[in-house]
Amino acid sequence: MVSDSSVADGRGAEGTGQWPELLVRACASTRSVLARVTEEQMALPTPCTEWAVRDLVTHIVGAMQFFADLAELGASPEDEEWPDYTGGDFLGTFDRQVERATAAFAAPGAMDKTMALPTGPSPGSLTVQVAIGEMFVHAWDLAAASGAATATLDDGVAEALLLSDWMVLCVQARAADPTVFAPEIEPPDGAPAASCLAAFLGRDPAWRPAARP
Repeated sequence: MVSDSSVADGRGAEGTGQWPELLVRACASTRSVLARVTEEQMALPTPCTEWAVRDLVTHIVGAMQFFADLAELGASPEDEEWPDYTGGDFLGTFDRQVERATAAFAAPGAMDKTMALPTGPSPGSLTVQVAIGEMFVHAWDLAAASGAATATLDDGVAEALLLSDWMVLCVQARAADPTVFAPEIEPPDGAPAASCLAAFLGRDPAWRPAARP
């Protein structure tokens, strides 16, 4: 699906202009799932096998803060510890971090700005793709875990990610030792782009909470 080649400049097939808008759309999809999560669902398992819903919600909100820091400052504090956001207004916190991130990534010069990803210094045009992928894929995870319909996620965002330089980073991360991704799964024929993306990252498109012990 993706060639394991070096990432050139993060521009992707259609230039950098689409990515800030796609971040807005990815965050909107993620928010729609977050808004439906209830306290009763917090202990449910998720496709991320080491995380319950509570852990996944905290990761999503914390990751949004991380990417907002990168877009605004070029780096995020290395010793930053995320609290358990589910103990408070996690949706409000998410909204505030989304506002920061989307404004900073849309600012003039942001796509050429160097930002400190865990994989190394990268242009904003690649960093924003990583942010989109992180938000969108974990929105899929949370939708599957909480019983929301994954089909309601913005498939246009998934289609763009499937053609993006972020996919090359994922291939490289899968080849690392230790790897952070499960083996790719073949999606069913006719699966929507969001399910194809999840399958590429090792999620079973048919995963449901009842399938877990």
